[in-house]
Formats: sequence, structure tokens, C-alpha cells
Amino acid sequence: MDVKLSSLFRPMDLVVGSVNAVVVISWTLVQWELRMRDVQGLNEDLGWIMMAVSIVALFFRSAFPLAVTLVILAATLVYYPASSTDGPMMSAFVISLYTLAAMGRLVAASVIAASTFAIIVVSEVIANFAHISQSETIMLGGWIVAVPAIGAVVAHYRRYRAETRVALAEAQRRSVAEERIRIARELHDAVGHHLSLINVQTAAALRKLRKDPEYRAEGVLEVVAETSRQSLRELRAMVGVLREAGADSPTGPGPSLDQLPSLVDAARASGLEVELRVDGHAELPVAVDAAAYRVVQEALTNVLRHARASRVRVKVVIGTTTLAVAVTDDGVGDAKGANAEGNGLTGMRERAEGLGGTFNAGPREDGGFTVEAAWPMEVPK
Repeated sequence: MDVKLSSLFRPMDLVVGSVNAVVVISWTLVQWELRMRDVQGLNEDLGWIMMAVSIVALFFRSAFPLAVTLVILAATLVYYPASSTDGPMMSAFVISLYTLAAMGRLVAASVIAASTFAIIVVSEVIANFAHISQSETIMLGGWIVAVPAIGAVVAHYRRYRAETRVALAEAQRRSVAEERIRIARELHDAVGHHLSLINVQTAAALRKLRKDPEYRAEGVLEVVAETSRQSLRELRAMVGVLREAGADSPTGPGPSLDQLPSLVDAARASGLEVELRVDGHAELPVAVDAAAYRVVQEALTNVLRHARASRVRVKVVIGTTTLAVAVTDDGVGDAKGANAEGNGLTGMRERAEGLGGTFNAGPREDGGFTVEAAWPMEVPK
């Protein structure tokens, strides 16, 4: 029951309807008592009934805007010939007409306003302007025509505000989704790489121990320990970024091509022969620097996990306008780990193309696999 009443009576409708009722009734009663009357009305009782209908109908202006406007218009047109008291009956019609236009029913409001204007002018011309003067007739008609225009402006503003809210909500949802993808990519590239190295090292050590129980694994354990420390540092950095602003967060330096030597050393410790070549030197945009490092890191991870390669060549070319990286292996396996693009290649492509760069990966004709990416030095805004 409460839901039905709330859909019929909105708080503002109750306020507006009550104020209109008080003004119309009190004004009309004062005029009646002071004998401030125009020409003799045709039916005073009918006039009072039409006034009551108009007052009550206005309370439903938001629930039934078109029906209320038509009912009040009909009651107003009947009231003035029937009553000898020229009260502010027109106020309810003006309010309902404005409401109709403000709720987006501009065509209906315009047709009703134009029809009302024609009725007022024609009726006063026929009556030889017995009720109001010519200037007052034109002024009243002008106000009636202007009401839908005012309502249209309000309707446009409401639509704009609603569309802005939707756009902001959509932008927020998109931002959250993009941030989730970014975090997932960071976890996959950084932590996944270190865990892959640890897995390769421990698996190799276990195989050697099975063959030779006297095998000393100190070197392997040192590499595993160092790789674990690097993984923990990267995890702490990511957790620090996710903390609230102002909190102490050990974010540390971000990934950079300057860290390639240690990355290559870890891959070599896993038994892979890695050649690193860097041509050129320049100050790189932070985002491009980090993306290039992650691409090389993920490419090496894929080689260790899937390629069954013995040699890998990592080449970095830093030009004046472009940064390019390439990772080429001599493996016989599928360096992308699956027939379709997995998270690794997808993440690398996103890192390249997301900064206006290019990405290409695929098997070579003479065997092995190549991953290539390039970025412009100026990151698009």
C-alpha cells in the first residue's frame, strides 16, 4: 500500500498541490466576500466544483502528467464562464503544463499550449474582451506558450544530468575493470616469472639428485633464494601501490630495462644460454621502460616453461624516436604455451599496444620462436 501511495504522491507534488490549494481557495474566498466579481457566472455551483477538481487533480501531476493537464484544462475552461469570481484558477493549469513539458512530453505540452492560446484569444474576441483587455489577453497567451519552453529546458537539464551520472558510473566501472586487468597482468608477469624460474631450478635439482645422491644443491638453492627475494620485493611493491594514499608502502623502484642483466643472470642460472645486446641509450618514459622490461621477462618465462630451448638472444634497440625489443630462441616447443594466445602473449600485446606500440610473436621458419615489440618514445595521452 505504501509503495502504491509513494508512486502516486511524491513529496514535492504534495507541497505544490497544498500551496496551490491554499492560494486558489483563499484568494477566491476573499474575492467572493468582497464582491470582487466580473460578469454574472452561468452556474456558481459548477464553478466551485471545477475549482475543487482542478485543486485535487494537481496532486497527481507527476503520476499522470498528461491526464492531469487535460483534466485541469477542461476544469479551467468550464470554471471561468460558470463562475463570476476571477480567481487564480489558471495557476494549476500552468503548473501541470510545465510538469508535462519538464517530464519530456514536449510535443503534448506544445499542442495543449497552442490550443489553449487559441481558445483564450478566440473566446475573448467573441466576448469583445469583456473579461480581460487585449494586452492582458496577449500577455496571458504568451505565458501559456512560454511554459512548455521553460519545461523543455528543465527536461533537457535533467536528461543531461542523468546521462552524466550514467557516464561517470560507466567510467568508474571501466576504470575498476582496467585496474583489475593491470594488477592481474603484473602478477602474471612478475610473480609468474619468478615462480617459473624456481620451478625450473627445483625440478632440475631433483632430477640431478635422483641420478646422483651426492649432488650438492647449494648453488641451486642460492638461485632459488634470490629469485624468491625478488618475487617478494615485487609483491610488496604491488601491495604498496594498492594501499591507501598516505600509508607507508615499500613500493621501491619499478621495473626497468636497467634490471635486464639480473633477469638474464637468473635465466642463465636455470641452464639457459642467454645473449643480451643493448644498442643505444636514452632516457625512456617510465611506462615504456616498464612495459619493455615486462615483455622481455614474460618472453623469457615462456622460453623456460615451453620452448625446450638451449639458446636465447635478447636484443634491445633504443633509438631517438622508438624503443624496440626482440627475444629469439632456438627451441622446438611452442614458446607461447598453447595453440591459442594465452595470458602471457595477451599481456605482452596489451603492454605494447596500450602505449601506442606494436607487437608480433610467432615461430621462425628455421625453428624457434620470436617475440618482437616496439614503442614510440612519446607515450600517447
